[in-house]
Parts: sequence; structure tokens; C-alpha cells
Amino acid sequence: MAWLWDAMTSEINDTWMFLSIAKKIWKALEETYSKAKDAAQIYDVKVKHVTAKQGNKTVTDYANHLKALWMELDHYRVIQAKCSTNAALLKEYIEQDKVYDFLVGLNSDFDQVRVQILGKEKVPGLNEVMAIVRSEVEGD
Repeated sequence: MAWLWDAMTSEINDTWMFLSIAKKIWKALEETYSKAKDAAQIYDVKVKHVTAKQGNKTVTDYANHLKALWMELDHYRVIQAKCSTNAALLKEYIEQDKVYDFLVGLNSDFDQVRVQILGKEKVPGLNEVMAIVRSEVEGD
């Protein structure tokens, strides 16, 4: 417990001095300061995510920007499925949404490749779609 109190800034450590065990201190700190369940943080990331456009970025920079936002969302939103079948299905839906999000934000220069990807019988996974779009840039 002394280690926890010493690790805290002086502004907050007095608040937790009267808790009797380390577990209670950890729990209180988590409830007070954890951003893992913070709706405002999730909202902020979602706003950045839905407004993301390629603009002047390269395809790689744009893709990496989206991947960073998705990773941040995954950090804040922990989704647990009750069975492995549902978990696999959910993962597939999330992957497809990421493909659509990526394609939506691409510049109009990629309209033709976007139509080709969406015209496939089964839309490829995210990494394959990104590779297809990158090859379009390199092919020019």
C-alpha cells in the first residue's frame, strides 16, 4: 500500500490513505481514473474514425491512421462473446466494417478499384484490400 501511495501525486494520494487494503486502493483508482470504459473517450475516437479521409495522405499513411484508431477503440471497448461461434461471426463483421470504412475514406482516384473490390463475390479481408489498393498506386 505504501508503494501505491508513494507512486501517486500528492494531489490524490491523501484521498486513498484511509483504505485498508491495496485491492481497495486499486479498485478505487480504476473507477476514478481508468479511461478503459470512458464514453467520452470512445466518442472522441469514433468521431476521428468516421471523419477519417485519405486526403493528402498516402494509402499507407491513411491505412495506418485508421488502424491506430481501431486499436484505440479495441482498447476502450472490450467485447466478449458467450460462445466461439458468435465470437468468430462478430470478428468477421468487424473486419468487414473496417474494409468498408477504409474504402469510404479513400480519395476518388480509387473509385475504380473500390468498385472492383466491392464487386467480388466475397469481399476480401482488410489486409488484402489494403494490398490491392496499394498495388493500384504502384501500378501507375
